[in-house]
Amino acid sequence: MRKLSVIGLAVLGLCVVAGIAYASNTYTSTGKITPATAGTSARPAPVSAALTFTVGETTGVRPSPLKTYGIGLGAGVVPHTSVAKGCTSSQANAQVLPAVCSRKASLGGANVGGGSVKAFAGPTSNTSTKLDCFLTVTLVNSTRANHLWIRVDGVTTGPAGKTCVTAQHSSIDATFARTGSAPRKGGGTVPIYALRFTVPAALLHPIPGFDVAVVNNVSNVSRVSKRIRGVTHGYLETIGCPKTPRGKRPATTTFTSEAGQTLRSTSTSSCT
Repeated sequence: MRKLSVIGLAVLGLCVVAGIAYASNTYTSTGKITPATAGTSARPAPVSAALTFTVGETTGVRPSPLKTYGIGLGAGVVPHTSVAKGCTSSQANAQVLPAVCSRKASLGGANVGGGSVKAFAGPTSNTSTKLDCFLTVTLVNSTRANHLWIRVDGVTTGPAGKTCVTAQHSSIDATFARTGSAPRKGGGTVPIYALRFTVPAALLHPIPGFDVAVVNNVSNVSRVSKRIRGVTHGYLETIGCPKTPRGKRPATTTFTSEAGQTLRSTSTSSCT
């Protein structure tokens, strides 16, 4: 079965992006981590992450599809994926998620969060067409270290506003990658991580000459923790604040179109 799917996850962004745009697309986003505690390497602070963002187009037509994403976690926010159980590729891409994948990590499963995506679909040659596609998102920890499955599910029948033009049940492999470091408040450095993933062409274009484009995303990463060798770790955790800007945690989010056009947005969230 051919599938329509667009991932906005940018599932995790611990930043605030205001009014950024590339070409005719426009982007607005808000992000939050809870708590804003700095944490340390010896005593990391487990956190939850919440992100909402909207994609528009300056003339009101369907936005251009985006292929790759690099969602900055913010300086000093790091993943510790061994906190939760993991799922394999075959499990994450099953027609129905197995119980271990759908069960919350706090209850012994691999589910570390979720949300929803709204997308518009239509012919490449007619960007005025906006066929609705609503997707539920489940964030599933992978059996591979520092990997996360972004699972999307869409159904063709259901309540108004909660369906997609085609049924879909698939996952995208996302990677927590270290992208650099920043001076730490109090001395030393803190690492910088981003969640990177590429949306397969088959999902952006389920049939030749047909596009899908995300227009809204709501994603949440749960605050999941586990004691490992005497230290409480979080699936996402903070291990310090950057030195500058004071009381803030910079993050850079990168969107890249299929044509290779790249937009970067540097933003900040609180760090105390």
